Amino acid sequence: AEACEEPGCTDPSHSHSHSHDHAEAVACAEPGCTDPSHSHSHSHDHAETVACADPGCTDPSHSHSHSHDHAATADACTDPGCTDPSHSHSHTHSHADSTTHAGIGSFVYTARRPFHPGRLISFLRYLPVVRGIPTDNNNDNDNSDRPVVITAETQSMLKQCLRSKGFVWCANSHTDALYWSHAGSSFELSCLGQWWATLPRDQWPEGVAEYVLRDFDIADHDDTTNPIGVGDRRQEVVFIGPGLGAGQSQRVITESLNQCLLTDEEYQEYQTLSDMSNKYQSANKLLSRFPNVLQAKYVMY
Repeated sequence: AEACEEPGCTDPSHSHSHSHDHAEAVACAEPGCTDPSHSHSHSHDHAETVACADPGCTDPSHSHSHSHDHAATADACTDPGCTDPSHSHSHTHSHADSTTHAGIGSFVYTARRPFHPGRLISFLRYLPVVRGIPTDNNNDNDNSDRPVVITAETQSMLKQCLRSKGFVWCANSHTDALYWSHAGSSFELSCLGQWWATLPRDQWPEGVAEYVLRDFDIADHDDTTNPIGVGDRRQEVVFIGPGLGAGQSQRVITESLNQCLLTDEEYQEYQTLSDMSNKYQSANKLLSRFPNVLQAKYVMY
């Protein structure tokens, strides 16, 4: 079956095509050949998964991506131009511990209702504190008819608390901005001054409004002219210690602190007594209704 080599031959019984030995799968190298029975593509040995290195190749059966050995070490791809989604382009960190170094975690307790002073003291006694909190005399539930129930699980978690601090609002005063500070075995409650909400806006220092209003529950709140909401009065205390970043720790400690807040009935009474039209009289009424044996240290600036 030799090919006819006569250029002018038109006999259809003759073979006029050039030939290749396809048994050896040799590609046709003649640039002008258009015979569809010939192989004109370049080849690669994919049995060894060698990537095609020809920049102009458009044959979809070839591999044009660069490769990485992900089976062995799952190393990240370091090629800045790689867009292959099967490669790892992220940096890695160990997130086995989702809290912080050495398992130390933290969370912030927040609320927009005052603490009952007596119930707050009951809670504080479960912290690992030996200085700064009044002793429990005669187990009188700290002048509250609603004792705080602290479960064994919560007690165990509170013993892990290394540090706690933040702003506190107690029902014995509508004006005093208190600061809770606990470190190790010591606790201190300080009075930083008055809540910003107690001061008319024209008495605020210039340039502080934007910063101060971030702590307001309602930006338009004004104790005198628009007493909607509570202004910057709040509970905002961070707890720090081993395991305290876990959801369960946060839940049980939050539930315990919520018991220290005024009930709906108590809060309604508090709102009635905290009449800002007569601050002096209001202060005496609140202190009489919600006595606080936890003395706050006044901070002098």
